[in-house]
Amino acid sequence: MQKFILDAMMGRLARWLRILGYDTLYNNSYEYWKIIKIAQNEKRIIVTRDRGLCARALKIGIECFLALPADSVIITLAKLSIKYDIDLSVNLDASRCSVCNGILRKVEKNKWLCTSCNKEYWKGKHWSTIPEILIKAQKEREKMYEQYKHPRTRSREGEDSSQISKKSDREEIKTIK
Repeated sequence: MQKFILDAMMGRLARWLRILGYDTLYNNSYEYWKIIKIAQNEKRIIVTRDRGLCARALKIGIECFLALPADSVIITLAKLSIKYDIDLSVNLDASRCSVCNGILRKVEKNKWLCTSCNKEYWKGKHWSTIPEILIKAQKEREKMYEQYKHPRTRSREGEDSSQISKKSDREEIKTIK
């Protein structure tokens, strides 16, 4: 299972990755050199919106995912799920503490305790919003897959024209004539 480290701009995403059970380090006071050092030593994937940080990481062989500033947590989760095969469903036996990344231990039928910070978790009213967000991320993922399978349905804005094969262009021209 992948392990992640996120920079200061990615706090909400860190909580979601932890809920999904992924070992995710996040501290909004980490400096870039520290993120790179931790990622290198612990074989973690860096997730950031900072192009400079990502470029420095990639230059020395560290995996980095560059999230777009305009992307919501839902879109970023969908993209991460495609790139790193992240499961977008909650497994309560694998979920981690959303605050400190600690391992959760079941203490009652619907109650868990973080083994690091002792934060308690239970299935309360907020529980219904978790699947709602993840269902939205799954739908976005499906849309992205469809766009990948059928590149002609994608918007042309900001796309690399090399993504569309010349062969399919020639075939399309033949059918028009």
